[in-house]
Amino acid sequence: MSMSNLTNRIRKTVGRHFVSLSCVQRMPTSPNETILVFSGFLVDINGVWFYVTAGHILKDIQKSLNAGGTFDIWRLDDQTASKRFKGMAIPYSFEIGDWIVLEDADTGLDYAAFPLRDIYRQGLIAGGASPIGTEAWGDHTAEHDFRALVGIPSETIKYDNETIITARIVIAPVTPTDEPPMAEKKAQNQFYNKLADGSERFFKDVDGMSGGPIFAIKKVDGIWTYWVIGVQSAWYPTSKILVACPFSFFGQMLEEVVKTL
Repeated sequence: MSMSNLTNRIRKTVGRHFVSLSCVQRMPTSPNETILVFSGFLVDINGVWFYVTAGHILKDIQKSLNAGGTFDIWRLDDQTASKRFKGMAIPYSFEIGDWIVLEDADTGLDYAAFPLRDIYRQGLIAGGASPIGTEAWGDHTAEHDFRALVGIPSETIKYDNETIITARIVIAPVTPTDEPPMAEKKAQNQFYNKLADGSERFFKDVDGMSGGPIFAIKKVDGIWTYWVIGVQSAWYPTSKILVACPFSFFGQMLEEVVKTL
């Protein structure tokens, strides 16, 4: 299967699970606004929807808040589900206390999620988005035919200086690779990928794709089937190795959270 055929197939299937989170950041040390767009995805655990992304994103937001920064025009956007590239999105009332964060730079853990209130669920459903159920959670060590990362490179972000933030969603085929020597003890909580040849035609840098889902795709009895296997966390620019955290580990943690709700 060619890269273009794989990309189109993935967009039509797993694209409905991808949702971006955007905002405008203002810092007291700068007169300029910074437009931020984060990658993430939806999961359903026993009827509770969660928005999942990378934990270091929330850590960075907390640092900015501690430094006197403010954030405005928060939006949840399901462009890959509805194919409406007109900047329309769902207003989101951000509260950092709503988030569940599991992040440790020393050990490589990098997860965050928050449960979606019904008002956000209804808006996402109307736009065609849907969550990934537990039946579509996979193990990154299992046999598969392809892998793909879905995310938004920062280089594609545009802002109309009023309310509309837009960006281009990229579906990047990736291949498994060995851990880099500098991973050390982080390797027990991470797995590694390389961008497929030709990816540079679609984007120059993976910055902004943190939090995006990584899917494993396999043909089973003649039918293409997919599972979410990871959350994109970081990368090593020199070797161009992408770093991901296994999703099943965090998913099991969220299952325990749901029992307490």
